[in-house]
Amino acid sequence: MFEVVRRNSTGIVGRRWFFGINGAKLVSSLPSKSFDLREVVASYNPQSPNNSVISALDEKREVFKLALPPPNVTGRLHLGHALTAVVEDAICRYERLCGNKVVWYGGFDHAGIATQAVVEKQLWIKKRIRRHLLSDEEFLAHCTEWKENRVYDMKKQFCDLGIMLDMEAAYYTMDERFSKAVRRAFVELHSSGNIFRAQRMINWCPSLQSALSDEEVNHISLEDLNEISVPHKDGMRKIKVGQMHKIAYELLSRRERVEVATTRPETLFADVALAVNPCDSRYCHLIGEMVRHPLVHSRILPILGDEAVVPDKGTGVLKITPSHDFLDFEIAQRHLEKLPDDIMNYSCIDEMGKLVNAGDFDGQDRFDVIEKLRAVNAYDGIMKHDKGSIAVCSRTGDVIEPMVKDQWFLDCSQMNRRLLEAVENQKIIVKPSFLTSKLVEWLQNNEPWCLSRQITWGHRIPAYLSGNKWFVAESAEEAEKVSGKSLMEKTLVQDNDVLDTWFSSSLVPLVLAGWPEKRVNSHCLSLMETGYDIVGFWVVRMLTVCEQLCGHYPFDKIFLHGLIRDSKGRKMSKSLGNVIEPGDVIDGRSLEEMLERVELSSLPDHEKSEAKQEVRNEFPNGIQKFGADALRFALLRHDITGLDINVDIVETASEGYRFCNKLWNLCNYSLMVFAASPGSSVPSSSSASANIADRWILSRLGSVLLDFGPQIKGFTPHHAATGLQKFIQGELCDFYLETTKKALREKDQKRLAEIADTLRLVLHNSLAALSVIMPFISNYLFEKVKVDDSFKLDCFILQKVRFSFMLLSCSLLVFFRTSHF
Repeated sequence: MFEVVRRNSTGIVGRRWFFGINGAKLVSSLPSKSFDLREVVASYNPQSPNNSVISALDEKREVFKLALPPPNVTGRLHLGHALTAVVEDAICRYERLCGNKVVWYGGFDHAGIATQAVVEKQLWIKKRIRRHLLSDEEFLAHCTEWKENRVYDMKKQFCDLGIMLDMEAAYYTMDERFSKAVRRAFVELHSSGNIFRAQRMINWCPSLQSALSDEEVNHISLEDLNEISVPHKDGMRKIKVGQMHKIAYELLSRRERVEVATTRPETLFADVALAVNPCDSRYCHLIGEMVRHPLVHSRILPILGDEAVVPDKGTGVLKITPSHDFLDFEIAQRHLEKLPDDIMNYSCIDEMGKLVNAGDFDGQDRFDVIEKLRAVNAYDGIMKHDKGSIAVCSRTGDVIEPMVKDQWFLDCSQMNRRLLEAVENQKIIVKPSFLTSKLVEWLQNNEPWCLSRQITWGHRIPAYLSGNKWFVAESAEEAEKVSGKSLMEKTLVQDNDVLDTWFSSSLVPLVLAGWPEKRVNSHCLSLMETGYDIVGFWVVRMLTVCEQLCGHYPFDKIFLHGLIRDSKGRKMSKSLGNVIEPGDVIDGRSLEEMLERVELSSLPDHEKSEAKQEVRNEFPNGIQKFGADALRFALLRHDITGLDINVDIVETASEGYRFCNKLWNLCNYSLMVFAASPGSSVPSSSSASANIADRWILSRLGSVLLDFGPQIKGFTPHHAATGLQKFIQGELCDFYLETTKKALREKDQKRLAEIADTLRLVLHNSLAALSVIMPFISNYLFEKVKVDDSFKLDCFILQKVRFSFMLLSCSLLVFFRTSHF
């Protein structure tokens, strides 16, 4: 059902490439006068020789290897996925076109937190079942079913796009190969001292009940924001933001109060100190003084001096709550000698977001407590705060709760340092070069990577606890040997946490190369191509982790493309109603179908109504059926090297569709010429016509093709696409064909033979190159005009037929002035 790439068994070594009819019976026209999309798609055969892997001209050449960034199994493909797939497909098609061997790996990512979150939402929406009512086995069964359905959908979407991936051999980041590699990698990284367990401040999502990496946290600006929606047991609810609550702390030395402004009054019960900036003349004299806690009167707090305090934020006095704030934790670590030994025991919010150690407020929701605290005597009012941001979970939208917990971490500092040196010494090349800074910026952050996730869906951490000691091993049996304990004693208990999804993703190049069964001694991939937004999440981690495990980097060339935006420059978002699936453009979608998709989504009701209105505004008539070639053209004609790729998909796909119609008319006309011309031998570029118009169009073809390859390989496919389009539409159709009409009208047999030979050469090479970008119509028209069976750029055209454009333009001017078409 899906496209499967198969190797063409026909060798081409030593073959002389000719381009012509090879004695085949000619047809005088295509089945219809205008572009027939249905006919083209129905005739497309992904397993034909033109679309198969072509044997290399030189068997000693290295195999070109590329890995498609695995889409998450959270949903269906969108235009961002389509862009990545089409860019890489064009690169691979060009390599095959040139006779190189290509291995392009496709796969899917289990996406731990993201998938678990979406499955939990779907269970509630469709079955009114909460996660905690299911056993782990039952919940995993739901996740597996979801994954299977999404993989099926995405394989079909890739096939519809004409992507030449062997989907039957696709990898999955939670299959047995990856499971074994993940266990081995964890054990080896632990043995080398890179992985360690420690108590540190982490991001905690109460809705997911899991730790998150910094990259899984969104920071929402508070500017012009009064409230946000957060998850609640009954769905979503709104909470107020952008406010600072003023709390008064009484000085012990005299009857004065120090006023603190905080965005988080619910954490008052965990305060251990106040802090001011030593350079702040208003408060520097208070350093060393003591205040009484406004709610826990028996607790006495010191006033610290620390330069991290921002004088013009709030009142300029900061309450220090190290159990619930990253900055407070850092400040407390610098002043431990002035604080109680058990400061980390001062915690007042649990993993569920409920208050603990808070007296009468115990068990209450953290957001409900904020309103109730206004009644306490120490409460001194509200002040506006719109300069900061609020941290929320990227998956659930819940407000992040900083928390100190025991977790597994990966120390990346030394790995980052080595990679930074490799980048600086240009051993790792990033294109476009200005995005090297994105990679460097990530490498300069040496905070340990938190690997632990308190969820069910993912690779369970291969660590076993006995008493208060951890043993890391690939299996329980190995852990037993290491610990010297018997499993029968039931003293070894495996960690219930799973690994961050990006840990298994970081091993993709090694697993594809056969690790750990095979030793990897060279680059696993010829190139890494992906969006710049995951350069840190994925690209850096592949480089660092793979280098640490096998001693060298898995690839040395990185191409980073920009992110798809809508025509207004906005990020694609379900809540904005501007998310487009490839099928919307390929098959068309009515307005009603697009609105129904919003209705069936997991968006909150108030966001659904807003999204529907956006859909009506943006696509009042839905989206016309344009086909895969038009979509591929629309994506590849944009400059993908910028940070943002603003796409008016309807307009650009329309342009692609019109180009398909132009190609159709071109071939229809060419078939008329072939039918009218006398029989001729198979034409070759070495026997090209001496006619100046023929020479000119061949020279222009040669010029375009000489640029085409470097443009594809140089990561500027937009130049390749537009260059080929301008040549075919402008120079071939609008100029050259006009010079041929007189001969066709007058039935000039000698001239028609020259024109036919020239057109066969031009069509073969143009369609061969165009197959990289628009494979469906190129393949169809290639077969209809009866040129040579294999797509192979004509070496003579590429290397020799490039006349001086200046001399030819002068000759052409004279020619056009003296000719009558």
